[in-house]
Amino acid sequence: MKIVFMGTPEFAAPSLRALAKSKHEVCLVISQPDRAGNRGKMTMPIIKEIALAENLPVMQPERIKQNEKLMDTLREINPDMIIVAAYGKILPKELLDLPRFGCINVHASLLPKFRGASPIQHAILTGETHAGVTIMKMAEGLDTGDMYSQASLEIAGSDYPKLSERLAELGAKLLLETMDEIESGKARAEVQDESKVTHTGIIKKDEGRVNFIDESADEIERKLRAFTPWPGIYFELGELKIKIKAVEVLDDDEELVKGKSPAEVIAANNDGIDVICREGILRIKELQVPGKKSMKSGDYLRGNKLEIGTILGR
Repeated sequence: MKIVFMGTPEFAAPSLRALAKSKHEVCLVISQPDRAGNRGKMTMPIIKEIALAENLPVMQPERIKQNEKLMDTLREINPDMIIVAAYGKILPKELLDLPRFGCINVHASLLPKFRGASPIQHAILTGETHAGVTIMKMAEGLDTGDMYSQASLEIAGSDYPKLSERLAELGAKLLLETMDEIESGKARAEVQDESKVTHTGIIKKDEGRVNFIDESADEIERKLRAFTPWPGIYFELGELKIKIKAVEVLDDDEELVKGKSPAEVIAANNDGIDVICREGILRIKELQVPGKKSMKSGDYLRGNKLEIGTILGR
């Protein structure tokens, strides 16, 4: 089949690599434009890097809607299928309707759960035991299309980078299998159950703030895994915002916490900083103060006094 591929971040990379090595012809790769990175240096998306390495033509339009140059190019190619993996923009109806087999999306959740921009982070945040990928036919709504196939795996303590990598590889394998089913006419699409839909939004920087009073130790541990590397998580100590880099959830001890309050420091030593949470006790094992590198909590305590009984957070 003649394929157009649309994607931008690392999650899309295994799918493009798999397509480039498959029997299908990748006629065009569409990615978002190069962006200014550190110190203003322009950085190209990983998908563009792969396309150039594979000698595949690339387009990087600033906008998709009302872009006649792009649509003319796509009409000329006349693709059998457009594959979309974390492209990052809503596609207009005229583009969705163009390919013979439609636009096929590799979505990083077990739809209809976790539609939207941050399904992997929310699978971790909400304590799911499994995460997965869905291959779906795209419709005008956000992740509302009919589902061709799904595959899942155990989260098993993975943080966001590791789980995203695992799901990307799983999605690439499932994509090729599903494409064969679609091309042969054997694929059957299933309508999503709207009663089971949940939505995810774009992660905001301030969501990384830890509130020991309102959050349990388990929730904070999951938040750290979900928000690694960005936005990270932090607590406030006076005017400082101190990032939490590694934690351990301790067994609850009724005697240890008796008469004490959530957000209160109950131990501070070479093992870490132990804090009472809404439920459970969290040991902060590594942290990072502004302007410094990440360090063991014990190293921090050797140069900074932290009294037992200190309340963390304003």
